Amino acid sequence: MRCIVLSLLLFTVAALQGSPLAQTGTYFNPRDDQFKLLGLKRGLDAYNIARADYERQKELFEKGLSSRADLERAERTYRDAEVNYQQSFLAVIYERRYIAIERAIKAQRADGTRRVKLTLANMTSGTSDIKRLLNIEEGLYALVQPDIINDIYVSLMNDQGAIISQPYEIKVEALKVGEPATIDFNLLQDVDVATVRLIFAQNQDQKKIYFQKDASANRVAIVAEQFSQEAPLASTATFRLRMELFSSAENTFRLEVVNLPLQLNTYFQDPQTQARITQLKYTEGVNTKNVSLNVLLPTRANEELKIDQPIKFYVLAVPQGSDIRVDRSKTITDEQVRGWSVGFTRLELVPRGIGQFLIRAQQLYYEINPGQNVTMTLDVVNEGSRWLDNVRIDADVPLNWTKVIEPNTIDRLDPTTERRIAFTFTPPQEVGVGKYDIRIRVTGRSDNQPLEAEPRTATIQVVPTANILGTAVVVLLIIGLVVGIVVFGIRLARR
Repeated sequence: MRCIVLSLLLFTVAALQGSPLAQTGTYFNPRDDQFKLLGLKRGLDAYNIARADYERQKELFEKGLSSRADLERAERTYRDAEVNYQQSFLAVIYERRYIAIERAIKAQRADGTRRVKLTLANMTSGTSDIKRLLNIEEGLYALVQPDIINDIYVSLMNDQGAIISQPYEIKVEALKVGEPATIDFNLLQDVDVATVRLIFAQNQDQKKIYFQKDASANRVAIVAEQFSQEAPLASTATFRLRMELFSSAENTFRLEVVNLPLQLNTYFQDPQTQARITQLKYTEGVNTKNVSLNVLLPTRANEELKIDQPIKFYVLAVPQGSDIRVDRSKTITDEQVRGWSVGFTRLELVPRGIGQFLIRAQQLYYEINPGQNVTMTLDVVNEGSRWLDNVRIDADVPLNWTKVIEPNTIDRLDPTTERRIAFTFTPPQEVGVGKYDIRIRVTGRSDNQPLEAEPRTATIQVVPTANILGTAVVVLLIIGLVVGIVVFGIRLARR
């Protein structure tokens, strides 16, 4: 009887080994990809059945009741079911893995560079519930380590997708549940919003976040778009400033300028409303403001304001409750500014002069007879704020006319000085009667920049020579005619 039961059992096992159930452990359900936890349960059941069948075939083989081929087929089925079960288990674990960004704090170092401290947390949940509900073996659970995410690559990107963090990527070796990791980046581009890219376990996740500000500094960080500028006298230099709040105690700050000569007037301006301001107030949710500093330069230089000599000065953002008072008539040292523990930035202004031509002429219209020439003068004045170099005077004369210019070049013409230029224009002997225009040009250089005065045009009218004999005859005829008319009138009256 026992032999008959064993024979029936062997027949059943052989039939199962030839069926799809024995080959795969269970029939495939398309919903397993959608409901991975149920697929894991199905895979676990198939794995347990295949393992029990393998152990039974092994026992029969050892007793000589089954062949080696049957044992090998049972082992293959068992191994396939084991792999399917482990794949389902990994699919459930990886689906539940999640990395959260707990904090992203932006701060400014003493050298002015920006950094971001990023805190990552492993928020993977439910792994212990899976272990308890499905009675997963301890060895597999320990091997997979579902509560640890390994090899995480982190970087910061701007809106254009370029990496703006230094180093470009940081690798987190392991991130365990309940043990957040903090990494430190330098910012290559000063932004308030960035995208955090996370690459782990064949996954890629991107989160666009707004940086928190490190309020422990209690100051305003000031960044100038152009910290050094050149500006000509009698103009306005504009410094565009970006002011970022790193404070939780104060939200109102007073704007001050130090180490700038008193003859340079300054004012701060809101670039959007064009309103002049002396204080900044940060409202809730607004940590960055743009401000323009306008510096008005005088028309002339002096001992305090020298051409081409840089002026170094500071812009301060002083907390409203501070007792710091700025006296612009006094020079503040770098140590004093740093000792105040206020937000500041160092700027530089280089006054530049520019030459400017002024041409003065008493007369630009002349009448001559053929054979005569024209002598005239012009005064060349530099009414700018910088000397003029290599001043050249020239004139475009009509065909066959000659010109003499004295002097025709001036090596240097200082501001507010003038030089008189003499011109002599001689027409040819056969010059015709008419009007002739002569264009006078004055060019030069100032601060290696070419300059040209507005051209002046002298007009010369050539008139014909008067005939004295003919004129005298005409006059005598007119006098005789008048005398004749008078005599005739008198005789006619006597009659």
